[in-house]
Amino acid sequence: MLINDTDALRWLVCVVISLCLPLPVQKTGLLFSLVFVLVSARPKQRKFLFFWLSSVLVILFWQLKPSPALTAPRISGTVSAVSANSFILENSQGRFQVISENRPGLDDQVEVEGESSLFEENYSFYGFDAKAWSLREKLNGRVFAKTVKIVSAGKTLRAFLYRRIEAIRDPAARALAGKLILGVNEEEGGLAILLRCGFQISVLIQGLGMICGWFLTDRSVRRIRLGTVLGIAAILHFPYPLVRLVLSEGFRLNPHRDKIETFKTKWLLLALLAPRRVATAAFLLPFAFALLAMFPARSAPRTARFTLSWTMQSFLFHAVNPMMVLGMRVLRWGLALCTLGSLAGLVFTPFLSFSVSLAGLLDQVSGWGGELPGQLSWLIVILAGLAGVFSKRVRMILFCGLIGIWTLLGWWHPWASLTLIDVGQGDSILIRLPYNQGNLLIDTGKPAALDQVEAMLQGEGVRRLDALILTHEDDDHSGNKEALIEAYQPAQVIETMTEPLTLHGLTIFNLNPDSETRQGNEGSLVLLLRMQDLTMILSGDAPAEIEQKILDQIPGLRADIVKLGHHGSRTSSCARWLQTLRPIVALNSSGRNNRYQHPHPEVMQRLEDCRIGMFDTKQEGDIRIIVTPICNFLFTARRGFAIIG
Repeated sequence: MLINDTDALRWLVCVVISLCLPLPVQKTGLLFSLVFVLVSARPKQRKFLFFWLSSVLVILFWQLKPSPALTAPRISGTVSAVSANSFILENSQGRFQVISENRPGLDDQVEVEGESSLFEENYSFYGFDAKAWSLREKLNGRVFAKTVKIVSAGKTLRAFLYRRIEAIRDPAARALAGKLILGVNEEEGGLAILLRCGFQISVLIQGLGMICGWFLTDRSVRRIRLGTVLGIAAILHFPYPLVRLVLSEGFRLNPHRDKIETFKTKWLLLALLAPRRVATAAFLLPFAFALLAMFPARSAPRTARFTLSWTMQSFLFHAVNPMMVLGMRVLRWGLALCTLGSLAGLVFTPFLSFSVSLAGLLDQVSGWGGELPGQLSWLIVILAGLAGVFSKRVRMILFCGLIGIWTLLGWWHPWASLTLIDVGQGDSILIRLPYNQGNLLIDTGKPAALDQVEAMLQGEGVRRLDALILTHEDDDHSGNKEALIEAYQPAQVIETMTEPLTLHGLTIFNLNPDSETRQGNEGSLVLLLRMQDLTMILSGDAPAEIEQKILDQIPGLRADIVKLGHHGSRTSSCARWLQTLRPIVALNSSGRNNRYQHPHPEVMQRLEDCRIGMFDTKQEGDIRIIVTPICNFLFTARRGFAIIG
């Protein structure tokens, strides 16, 4: 029989149900995968799944309540986590994210003085929401540090390991050791998927058990495994992935315990111990694999495994990396060897070189063919599902087609696009040229918006930048300059522009005559972009004085789209500027509940007088313009839509 009619019917039902729901792509894909697993199970198994999934969801929503807000400008406490441009500070009042380039060590006692703020809700094409993240991490607020004073260095074993790692001279080896041993500076996507789940530690424990099994009884091996995991977890202050491993090894002490009862108890305990982690990769990915392993292949077809694994990636990491599923076993053991090499390298340096080389090889393997943007994950899901539904011969043909399409779409991008990223009170604009001929980023947003910018770049499958353009030095425009340069290695970093920039049909001019002679907002680049028949002006933070000078020099200036100057401030976007340019639509990038009340009512009145419609990131989230030979489309993360020209 060419096709299993029952599986095909289930598949079509799940597709129709999911596509009819008004949800973002990633959430729709996740829901689709869960529905398919439920529909594929037998009636008794279905009851089991409904009960335990609903139990976890009840626990999650019961516990996810906003924490008390931070109000004090000065706080002190202990550093519990460290990342590239921030750290987490804990004290008796709660947990706080501190944005600072001055990074203290783990378990250091510090005093921080700066400006506090609440986490804002974000509307993104790729599902990142700073407010939701703060709820999951149980953060009480965010501090933009002016000063960070280390009162005393950490005296724990974890702090000692951190200082030893930071003393490594080679930056690549230092970063790798931090990620593998302590979970410091974790990145999104790629091998970080496995690191966030603690898979490298579980493989090391598995290898230890195999070696001990040659000499000891099974009972002794199980005790050694549990003791080792407990010791590692105690040193690292019981991070969530290791709590999961401790429970897993604890249940292994009784091998005769019922499999289903063990599953129920373990995952419900994990949800009760840390309900806010239920929506993270550390819970969802191991839970998904354990869930599928509960049922025989007949009742939960191979289709479900592909579907759940790949849509989970899209939901959590904004992109689909098929190699993370296809080569999971190889990558896990490879990371375990890297971890051993990094630990040994703390004593004997040559092992660090081995770890870096192996990690580089694994990264190349995991990224072979590139990551497929989350918006295209549905194609992967459907093809993977069909590969499980059809017979073996047809399955092989479809699988080969899947590999080819995935590789093709890694670089295929038929139209140019420009996206205003929802970075709050700041600017960051991504430009993608047709057929992946170039990727440009204009401004980087403030440091607190780094996650939003990286979610967009990863979701679009951008691995390198052809150019990074910074309109001026204000923190809300260039606050993530160094982090993005390090991560995406742009071919050009442009901070002054005297000559036009031309790249595969895109031309960018700087209109501000004072950009080289003046500082601050007056020196901000004012960029004119031409892509095919579309003309767009990005005003930066230029005030009305600069707008007037530009109009005096270029009297007949026109634009199809204008981005309002200085986030909609009344000192920019003057009446003459708007009346002369006569744009079809205006765009603005401003933060929700910003203290400046941007966009200002006076600017809104000028737009109304000129009959110019406006889209603002604080209302619409990410705003994207697609440039095609026929016409140009505008759509937003909040389902706004317009046709331009």
